[in-house]
Amino acid sequence: MNIFVYTGCLLACSTVTPVTFPPVNLSPDQQTLVISPADPAAPRRLTLESLPPESTIAPGLYFRPKRFGLVQVSPNGRYAAFSTVDHHTLVGLLDLSTMVVQEIDVITEGEVLNFHWAPDSHLFLYDYRPASGYQRVRGYDLQSGEGLVVSRTHYRSTTHLAFEEWGFEPREVILSMRERPTDEPRTTRVMLISRNHPDSSPKPRP
Repeated sequence: MNIFVYTGCLLACSTVTPVTFPPVNLSPDQQTLVISPADPAAPRRLTLESLPPESTIAPGLYFRPKRFGLVQVSPNGRYAAFSTVDHHTLVGLLDLSTMVVQEIDVITEGEVLNFHWAPDSHLFLYDYRPASGYQRVRGYDLQSGEGLVVSRTHYRSTTHLAFEEWGFEPREVILSMRERPTDEPRTTRVMLISRNHPDSSPKPRP
């Protein structure tokens, strides 16, 4: 007698409900971040008026944002990184479960160009252009609460930096670089360091 042992399972017996996260969109006038839950009739909103008026990073500096700039939700759907547009640009982090806003950075006379979340959602980077006009890269580590930068030993004042991709080690990234006067592009691998110690980093690996 032949005995057949079936070790599989029909598709219906192990249905997995996909995990979905609320999208975050800019309102048409860019005055509001709209968080759309499963029930479209009850969206949550973050308005410019609800942002902190004074910087916690630079006390005495006040925000008067004209509009939101960019917004990017983390891969795990728990947070949204955003920026505002004004003389003082606020880089903020919105907790989508509590709607609490955290100030991450202030960029004076500049703008945020892109956000880049790490796949594990533990940190994010942002390309920005300050008053000097030379593009730079900064980041934020959600686990340690540290602001992250590229050591000044890795570039000159006339160098444009931009995020390319994540490296294999924590805080390791690959950046594209363009240096004046040739503007010839190249890439370099660097380890991001704490903003509190901007010059205590090893040289980039080739």
